[in-house]
Amino acid sequence: MRVLITRPRADAEQLARRLEARGHDVLVAPMLTIEPIAGTMPDLGGIQALVLTSANAVPALAGGDPGRPVFVVGEATARAARAAGCRDVRTGAGDAARLARLILGQCRPDGGALLHLAGAEVRPELAEILGAAGFEVRRRAVYRAVAADRLPARAVVAIRGRAVDAVLLFSARSAAIFADLVARHGLAGCLGRSEAICLSAAVAAACGRLSWARLRVATQPTVDMILRQLEGSERRC
Repeated sequence: MRVLITRPRADAEQLARRLEARGHDVLVAPMLTIEPIAGTMPDLGGIQALVLTSANAVPALAGGDPGRPVFVVGEATARAARAAGCRDVRTGAGDAARLARLILGQCRPDGGALLHLAGAEVRPELAEILGAAGFEVRRRAVYRAVAADRLPARAVVAIRGRAVDAVLLFSARSAAIFADLVARHGLAGCLGRSEAICLSAAVAAACGRLSWARLRVATQPTVDMILRQLEGSERRC
């Protein structure tokens, strides 16, 4: 199958190698470029734990182990945090709501604030859940995700030629950017043979205005579940 990956480049290239090893033809078309935000880590006095909802926040831990639990959204972020030197890494099940439940089960509001190392744009769900339970959540933006302003030429040619079998979409923002760029390039009618394979229902909703052959949603918000959906698409071909 010809598969188009929309993740930021480092993540996309890592995933591309996995797919190519399975015999797929892969196009990389990042919808977001990750840029670190310069600055130092804040004083951790009064902080009982750190929270990371993306592996893109891990470089902010360049100083190594913070000496506090680090709650992370999923296994990929956990691996990156351990590689950066964090010893007490506690892993959620792939999305903000599940991560919040993990924190609620292991932390107390009177134990200190939670420091969320995040992107410049962040969805409010995690802070809302924790705030409603009495936690103080402090957020420090440590990276920004800059939207692409065009599709790569190879991707345009492949979409126009109706030669893309599956598009992998991992966030609602990247899905919305992809839909906008498809329209801007005049390709909105060229995805009728392509399947969108989405990390969540929110991601699917963000690109649902495009005319796909099929919208598929991972049963759990993980890369492995995305790949399982792709395997299902392959069997249908």
